[in-house]
Amino acid sequence: MLLIPLYLYYIGAHTYGLWLASGGILGMLAMMNFGISSMLIQRVSRSYSEKDFERTGAYFFNGMIVYLVICLLFGLVGWAVSEAIPLILKVAGDDAAVLQGCFLLAVVAMVVAILNECLRSFSQALLRPVVPMIAMAIGRIIGIAVTIWMLYDGFALWSIPIGTVVGECIIGIVSCFHAALLFRQLKVKIRADYQIIREYVRTSPALLMARMGDVLSRESEPLLITVFLSPEVTAAYMITRKAADMVFQVLGVLYGASHSSFSHLAGEENLEKTWAIASKLLLITFASSLLGFATYVGLNESFVGLWVGKEFALDHTIVFLIGCAFFVCSLRAMVWQLLNGLGDFVYTSSIIVGEGVSRIALMFIGLSAFGVVGVPCALLLSCLLSLVFLGLRLKKTLYVNVDMRFMINALFTVVVLFGSALLISQSIFISESWGMFVMCAVLLFGTLMVLMGSLNYRMCMAYLKKGVL
Repeated sequence: MLLIPLYLYYIGAHTYGLWLASGGILGMLAMMNFGISSMLIQRVSRSYSEKDFERTGAYFFNGMIVYLVICLLFGLVGWAVSEAIPLILKVAGDDAAVLQGCFLLAVVAMVVAILNECLRSFSQALLRPVVPMIAMAIGRIIGIAVTIWMLYDGFALWSIPIGTVVGECIIGIVSCFHAALLFRQLKVKIRADYQIIREYVRTSPALLMARMGDVLSRESEPLLITVFLSPEVTAAYMITRKAADMVFQVLGVLYGASHSSFSHLAGEENLEKTWAIASKLLLITFASSLLGFATYVGLNESFVGLWVGKEFALDHTIVFLIGCAFFVCSLRAMVWQLLNGLGDFVYTSSIIVGEGVSRIALMFIGLSAFGVVGVPCALLLSCLLSLVFLGLRLKKTLYVNVDMRFMINALFTVVVLFGSALLISQSIFISESWGMFVMCAVLLFGTLMVLMGSLNYRMCMAYLKKGVL
């Protein structure tokens, strides 16, 4: 996020927009990952909670075999697609050669990242996520340092994929040693199990559908904006969305951290206890995402203006729709993770692929009819529909009775907080310096928190008495 001003200065908005579009194509290829990490975590977590260490090790090792095959396929397909990059993005000459070479390096980085995901999933399933997380932080920092050095040294676009490759390799080395240590502690033999591989492969079509729906819809945004509008608009939209992405990634830590623990809990088959934990996770997600994305709506114009310049800031309507869409998406992501923790992969996958298809269709219509504002509208509508279906599925699976008064009050809270943030963004918080921006951010976040607490006073007091908050 901090590098984007450097990208715009040393690379230029046009070339950076093309890179974002090519990144969207690379992201679409990531669907070949099949999304089996969620299955690996769920199976390893359940086996580990049942003290079946032999099966725990077998699920990891055979999952690793499947991952290696996926990496091989990804590398081959990525190389083939790189040949068509200049044609897809309509570039020629030196720009085409540079973009194609950088794309190939990004494919290499993605192959290493896929292997890292497998290793990290094993650590997470055994509730040992600290070392991989530290490795990720160190790898990302070193990768960023390499990118900055290369930008200053005149390597332009090459700086981005080379920095990414360096970072992923460092993460991979540390994660590999950590996973090997954890596997050794299980004291089981390494063995290939055809039945487990078959189980992964048999479930993979459903997981692939979910991966396709999630990846295609998310990564097609920069590509479609570039095709329908221009690379410059792509850069402006992705910059405007960047802060929302950061909030969503922070919340993603909650989803990832809760998945393995919830899978352990689901293995006990105590529905009442399972729902008690699930409801708390949903409440935490609701409150944190509402505060985070409402603050984004209120401050993003000032943030983008100070960060890269006001010419890259899109209007309040687009920012408001992005904030609302990401809020709904965060709730959907948590419900999806809870259902995956319960082992319900097939139904959730069909819903996610439906979301992806509908989102892409809505983006086509929205971009043609309304311009870039159609992109967040498509995300909002498709995620909202998925949230309804997944929420009903969770309700049915855990035999939950929904309190309609709570739902109405929650909806009213959402309307009030997002409405207040929108009004504030248009009037008060126009910061001219970073110091003023920080003061406004603290004031706005505190105001929204007090407002949320006031609207939900009884529930807050009830939780305080129970010692939950």
